[in-house]
Parts: sequence; C-alpha cells; structure tokens
Amino acid sequence: MNPHQKKRLCLAMGVTGGGLLLLLGYALFVCYTGFGLPCAFHLLTGLDCAACGLSRAMASLLQGDFTAALGYNTIWPLYLAYLLWLSLALSIPYIRHGRCRIPRPLCLHFLMAAVVLVYGVWRNF
Repeated sequence: MNPHQKKRLCLAMGVTGGGLLLLLGYALFVCYTGFGLPCAFHLLTGLDCAACGLSRAMASLLQGDFTAALGYNTIWPLYLAYLLWLSLALSIPYIRHGRCRIPRPLCLHFLMAAVVLVYGVWRNF
C-alpha cells in the first residue's frame, strides 16, 4: 500500500467512524430521552413514511429488543445492509485509485428505491 492509499484509507475510516459515532450518539439520545426527530412527511400528511420508526428501532436495538425494532420499522435490516454495501462500494475504489463514483450495478439503487417506495405505501394500509 502506497502513502496515498494509506492517507485515503485513514480518511475513509475517519468518515465512516464519524458517521457511526453520530448514529450511535443519536440512538443513545433517543434511548435515554425518548425524544427523536419528528418526521416532516408524517407531520404534513399524517401518514408514515418508509423511514418512520427508525429512531425507535435503533433505540430498541441498543436495548437488545430485536422484535420491537422490527415492529417499529420492518425493513431496517435492509437499510443497514444497503448502507454497508454502499459504504464499501464507495470506499474501496477511493482507497485504491482516489476515485469515488456511483457504485454499480445501478439496478440495485433502483431496486432499493422501489422497495422503499412500496414499503412506504404498504405500511399505511
């Protein structure tokens, strides 16, 4: 690994670690205060969006209650898997070559968007 790759690896790890720390801090905040960010879509329409319940799901996971987490938002594991894949698919080419492009296959992004859209509609019935 050359010095440029080492520098890019440290940057990628710092950004990823910082993002994870922010998520953990927010989840701990929700867990201990019971207060999460309100959903603008829910406030405007009275309907649940595809992300409604994620704060409560994260708080439940921190308490070890996997069943409650799935009850708050059923597809949070899919969000987690997609974000993990996206993080790796962006980081690896950046570390190796210094380039950061939208990862392929593009159909995976469209499939994820379709699943989120269908879930957002389905959960309101």
